[in-house]
Amino acid sequence: MATASDDRRAAERGYQSLSSLFRPLPDSSNDCYRCSKKVYMQEKVGPVHDVVFHKNCFRCFVCGQFLNIRSYWSNATDSGDKEVYCNTHAPRIGAPKLGPGALGIKSAVEAQKGYQKMSKKLKPEVREAGTLRIPSYGMQAVEVQRAVSVPKTQKITSPDQAGPQFGKDALHIKGPIDAQLLMRGNQKLHDKHHYPPNIYKKRKDVLLDAQKRLEEEHRKEEDVLLEQITQNRRQEIRKISDELNIEWQVKLKDLTEKFEREMDKKKKKIKDSEKKQMTLHFENQRKDLEFSINEKRNKKRESMTMRIREKEQKVTSTMVARQSKQMLDLLAAKKEEIKQEIVEEIAQETNGVNGHEEQEELVEEVIEALGLPPSDLPSPKPPSCRKNELYEDVGIFSELDENVIKVAENEQCTYTELVQQLTENLKSDLEKVRAMYRWVTVKDLNIIEFEQALGTDNPMGLLRGIKFGTETYHVLFMRLCSYAGLHCVEIKGHSKSVGYEPGMKIQPDTFQNTWNAVLIDGDWRLIQCNWGARHLVLNKDKKRDREKSSKDQIRYQYDEHYFLTDPDEFIQEFWSKEPEWQLLENPITKEEFEALPFVRSVFFHFGMHFDHGMTAILDASAKGGCDIKLKIPESLENDLVFYYQLRFAEKEKRMETTYKGSSLERFVFQTMIHNTVMFSIHLPTTGNYFFEVFANKIEESNKFGNSEDSGSGISPFRLKCACKFKVTCPELSGKMHPLPECASGEWGPLKGKRHFGIQMKQLKHLGKTAAETSTNDNSDKLSDSGSSESGLGDAPDNPKAGIINVDEGIELYAKIPRPLHFVAKLKANVFESKVLDPFVHSSVDGDTLMVRVNPPQTGQFGLDVYARPKEAGDSTTLSHAFKFLLNCVKVSKPVDLPRVQPKQVARKEKWGPTPHFEEYGLKLLSPKEPKISCSESNQCTIDLFVPSKVTLSFQFLKEPDEEKNELVSMVKDDADPHKTRLFVNVPVPGNYMLSLFATKKDINNQSFPNVYNFLVVYKKGSKESNGTAKPEERRPSSIFRKNLFKKSDKDKK
Repeated sequence: MATASDDRRAAERGYQSLSSLFRPLPDSSNDCYRCSKKVYMQEKVGPVHDVVFHKNCFRCFVCGQFLNIRSYWSNATDSGDKEVYCNTHAPRIGAPKLGPGALGIKSAVEAQKGYQKMSKKLKPEVREAGTLRIPSYGMQAVEVQRAVSVPKTQKITSPDQAGPQFGKDALHIKGPIDAQLLMRGNQKLHDKHHYPPNIYKKRKDVLLDAQKRLEEEHRKEEDVLLEQITQNRRQEIRKISDELNIEWQVKLKDLTEKFEREMDKKKKKIKDSEKKQMTLHFENQRKDLEFSINEKRNKKRESMTMRIREKEQKVTSTMVARQSKQMLDLLAAKKEEIKQEIVEEIAQETNGVNGHEEQEELVEEVIEALGLPPSDLPSPKPPSCRKNELYEDVGIFSELDENVIKVAENEQCTYTELVQQLTENLKSDLEKVRAMYRWVTVKDLNIIEFEQALGTDNPMGLLRGIKFGTETYHVLFMRLCSYAGLHCVEIKGHSKSVGYEPGMKIQPDTFQNTWNAVLIDGDWRLIQCNWGARHLVLNKDKKRDREKSSKDQIRYQYDEHYFLTDPDEFIQEFWSKEPEWQLLENPITKEEFEALPFVRSVFFHFGMHFDHGMTAILDASAKGGCDIKLKIPESLENDLVFYYQLRFAEKEKRMETTYKGSSLERFVFQTMIHNTVMFSIHLPTTGNYFFEVFANKIEESNKFGNSEDSGSGISPFRLKCACKFKVTCPELSGKMHPLPECASGEWGPLKGKRHFGIQMKQLKHLGKTAAETSTNDNSDKLSDSGSSESGLGDAPDNPKAGIINVDEGIELYAKIPRPLHFVAKLKANVFESKVLDPFVHSSVDGDTLMVRVNPPQTGQFGLDVYARPKEAGDSTTLSHAFKFLLNCVKVSKPVDLPRVQPKQVARKEKWGPTPHFEEYGLKLLSPKEPKISCSESNQCTIDLFVPSKVTLSFQFLKEPDEEKNELVSMVKDDADPHKTRLFVNVPVPGNYMLSLFATKKDINNQSFPNVYNFLVVYKKGSKESNGTAKPEERRPSSIFRKNLFKKSDKDKK
């Protein structure tokens, strides 16, 4: 019979077994129990039995079935076994097991049955009254036969004693049965502490109900705010419309009265043709006025929208921050309630056997499983470890991300429901933050269609704030975190966002931005949801370009860099106004932030870094030289592709891509040596420039011959901005010449190896004597990386970098991976490419390519090598393989070749007639000068004599490059068919250019050449004493960038 002490010991064993589930893991153990490898926070399961597992290792020890923290079973027969099992294979107490002192229940029952059968066969004289033969199941009763053959007798003192008796030497039947029921979760005594299914579900339901009730109150508050915002917007729009309608009526009345007065003055003398012209002119003025009013209305609406939206977002952010705090306070209050409930239950059901420390550990484990917020909120400080120490490979989130995508495909009516679906089965803060961040970045709100009247019970009512413009991505993320019990704050500051250029000074009201910091395992981590989902990629689909606006031509890609970005990388793009939220050991000032190099996420994604300290502004040398060197991981040396862009920084030159007929790209030498990418810039003239570096990883499918078409070349792929600099050149000594006009991009042998698998083997200098060759046989060999094994000094002679000094000629030998057809071209600035064809030759012998170059003269040449598959037809486009820069220093027998004449840079003519004006027989009747001033009125007329066989057209531009053809009317005089009059109306002060074009009617397919250019200046009081027009003070423009205004000033001087 079980005694009270036995019950207490059984209860104690049950508690000890239960508490082992919650016992904290020793700090020294961070290795997986199954595979013995290190366990990172995001992939950890446990502690279970004082050990931890990888998620992939947390499976049944017997069958390998995957388990989770809710479905695993322990070994009930061996408390020292730290393995986990499935329900089917978990060892249980009470299973058949024969051993000293541990005879199974089944054996005991079978022995009893056997004894009863045997006792019936005993002789009556043997069976004395009042006696019963019982088998003893002690340490000596290992076999049933022995129990039967050596029975013990016991005097029956009462009828209740009849039956099998199991003393302290035998295992209690009730104990094993209760233990098995406990393992199956059916024993009511310990249900409340069978962590995690029962205790977790009970408390979780309580939390969800409380969250839903609080969310309903928040939704009502949001509805009121949204209604107020809607009413304010309507009032502002109505106010603007009323003001502009009044202005339209007043101006239209003035215009009509002016027209009527002019008609009354000329009522008796006016001709029908002149009347017709005046009426047409009036209609044009009325249309211009209507257009001007509409433009003004649109601009005011846009300005009003931006102004009130900023206020709305601020109000919404304040409301959401307050609501988030309320949600966290609610969870904190529930946390204390649950703590108290668990303590009381444990004390009641364990009869106070457990210790205080063990009780606290048990409670804390339950609180952690429920995802309740921590009690103490740490101050902002640098995180204790870097991002790559939390996780090295984003692939560990693949299953989580897939689940988030499935959740995003469905719609939820409440934030409570949404967060519950996102964080279900997630235990760590890192996983929860990841789920909510990915949902925000996956949910493409730009394609969601919202109805005009969107009810709060509609699933998309959750996101109406985003679509309506009152709620931002970081505010939405902060809200989601509060529902998950995570602390998240909003950080305001400045960023180097769209429109920012290196060297700019950030003003208080410019380049403003907001992002988040979220608390994960006691560390504050930085997150930028908007940039994570808004990595802009230009759309190249021309058909779509025609169908949709430029705003819709932007595609969005997820950017992993902005998830838990390390502070020292985050500061490169974002600067917090509050120094402590920079999360740096030494916060920086705004001026220091502006001086940092301009880098983008691609820079960090591929592990790039500068070989020395760099700033946003680089100063060129007196010769216009400047070098930029990037270091990349050696593992990516053959996978990363780089490109660059050099452009003028001055606004009036930003659209120019050439200097004196040569592309600006030809003033940059790009090469790669091992894992160092170098850009050597030699500026052609003084001034300021922007230099931008692009990069991306080339996949195998993009490499030569790896696309679906076996005969194709390199598949196109997209490059992204990695970094950008401003280069200044205040002075320049000497003249910078452009590089030969070869294919754009990288110089040297590594491009051929990366894209085509072409391996450079040997370089022979044809000008060397036999003695020179014999004394240094290795000087002409190339290593596997394409570098010369000797003489690898700095430029100008560095074959590894793509620069070769040539005496007489060279021969390049390379190993090719497959049959290819090659074409080699020689380029020079002073010769046409076709006249250099006889001096370059290529051939293929087996798997070896040979290229021979014999320059005709000394000077600088470029060697371009193109390739295509051997099986491809002649119509297949050749792909550029590699190129070298050749500095020819010696030619014994130079060859005279026709030189190319310097390109003439096209320039606009001066104000006035061009040579075609007289050629077409045109004459200017009035005014006599091409520079017209509209000082007293905003109108002027131009009369021209136009021959009948000539067709005239025009273009009217407002500075800088705004086309305003509707402001000009061209009418032929009825009385004189050769006379053409142009009515010019300039409602807005500024500088205008009227360009006339003409062609002859009897010539087919004839273009319209420019025949005359007028300068029209509308500014009150702009007329000088000599009657000439004085150009208005203006900004540098693009349409007048040919210095037309400056020439007129010089002419006056």
